[in-house]
Amino acid sequence: MKAYISKLPQILVLLSFGMVLSSCATEDRVFKMIDKYFEDKGVEAVEKTLDKIIQKRQKAAQPTLEDRMKNRVETSIVGAPVKGLENAPITIVEFSDFECPFCSRVLPAVDQVMKTYEGKVKLAFRQNPLPFHKSATPAAKAAMAAQEQGKFWEYHDLLFKNQRELNEKNFIKWAKDLKLDVAKFEKDMKNPAYQKRIDEDQDFARKNGAGGTPSFFINGVRLVGAQPFENFKEIIDGLLKEKS
Repeated sequence: MKAYISKLPQILVLLSFGMVLSSCATEDRVFKMIDKYFEDKGVEAVEKTLDKIIQKRQKAAQPTLEDRMKNRVETSIVGAPVKGLENAPITIVEFSDFECPFCSRVLPAVDQVMKTYEGKVKLAFRQNPLPFHKSATPAAKAAMAAQEQGKFWEYHDLLFKNQRELNEKNFIKWAKDLKLDVAKFEKDMKNPAYQKRIDEDQDFARKNGAGGTPSFFINGVRLVGAQPFENFKEIIDGLLKEKS
């Protein structure tokens, strides 16, 4: 606790320059420190304080909804795992990292979106394992191997549920738990095509302002960070109104 508090001023300085810390970005040193914070236990009070600061800075740094609606990004979901009705009018494309604590923290908001807008929203997942998360790329490949056997979302949930235990032994264990063909799973994890797909997803994310995780494109409207349900709702309601 004391060790983290001693670093808090550094984080506040970064915040003062408008850095949105509700997403994992590629500034290696800074986000290793943030990840360490989320690994520590018993720092709820500091977390709540930091959340308040994040939300204020987020609001100030985020482009207006009007600007984002005008500057939409065409985002492919070809080859990506998708859940929700195929003909849903709203498509959310999520760029995420299985080791990123913020990606885990946004899951309740995403789940609420899927329940609230059932039949109107579908969710696609694209990979953006950040370089300073050493287990993120192997986890991404494990999830892709599970996708080959129709179990991506179940495996996705296990990875986030066990975010601090991402290693090869557990990847195999979770494949067994889901009753996958383990021999095929292990072979698929080594498929060089997976790295190519990851590289393509990351390249797209970097070029379109989604280099940090989590990042979302909602019918092409960009939303960055571990945002609350209300921020998803604002965009989705605007898009549905536009379509009507």
